[in-house]
Amino acid sequence: MTMATSEPQTLGRVVVGYDGSAGAVNALTHAARLANDRCLTLLMIMALPHLNPKVPRTARALKLDPDYLTHIKARAQRKLDAATEQLASQYPDLKTENALLSADPAGALVEASRDAALVVVGVRGHSAELLSPMLGGVSGSVIAHATGPVMVVPDGIHHMANGPVVVGLVDAADALAAARVAITEAELRKVPLVAMHAWEIAPELSDFETYARIDSEQEQKELDAMLATLTDPLLEAHPGVVVERRVVQATPRAALVQASQQASLIVLGSRGLGGFAGLLMGSVSRAVIRESDCPVIVVRQSG
Repeated sequence: MTMATSEPQTLGRVVVGYDGSAGAVNALTHAARLANDRCLTLLMIMALPHLNPKVPRTARALKLDPDYLTHIKARAQRKLDAATEQLASQYPDLKTENALLSADPAGALVEASRDAALVVVGVRGHSAELLSPMLGGVSGSVIAHATGPVMVVPDGIHHMANGPVVVGLVDAADALAAARVAITEAELRKVPLVAMHAWEIAPELSDFETYARIDSEQEQKELDAMLATLTDPLLEAHPGVVVERRVVQATPRAALVQASQQASLIVLGSRGLGGFAGLLMGSVSRAVIRESDCPVIVVRQSG
């Protein structure tokens, strides 16, 4: 058990944003289990922007109490140390590090995503005055700007350890990046991979006459072929993974949320060209992350 102080090493680590809140505890629990199972180092980051004495709020507090920063740092470090000690009792072989940073929480986690194996956050974080919210708006910012995969752990997570990994796919670069992460996760977890595409008729075209002209069976076949084109090449590097292609006539949100009830993980690309297009930039992404019964990994195409 070691403690990072200023610029923590993030390369190849599972990095989790931690602030002591219930959401952060959920994220930490899941991140620790994953890091332990994969023999990776776990790094807990607590980032507090008001540790900077130049921040107006902090400057005012220092005028009233010269020891203000000392008290804040001590309190935050106690939370990190307590969490680290708890992990040591649960996972004696797990290498853990923690870092207390004077930084914007989202910015610190985005920076960590550059070379971390995985960044893990909870759906929402602490709202107490002395501990900056790690999540909620922060989790959205991390997803939007991270350069590596980000896992969001929901509240009240179920434990479907043997459930499949479900990936929402379209014919786009980010979908391919998501598929690569998803099939690797399925292999590591020793579970099947479900490659899913959801499609629906636009509301303005949903009258009976228009619907009657659409060959749903042919549409299903063409979309299934698209999924095969995306997933079949990946099986060469992961021959042991069982892949199920699933084309559903539903909204992406409804399809993915329903799938999460029996899944161990949902994997999504950060943007697409259709079907799941723009999923992680709007209301659908927020809904999936908020309503999912299992963790969600968001993947952005690098480069």
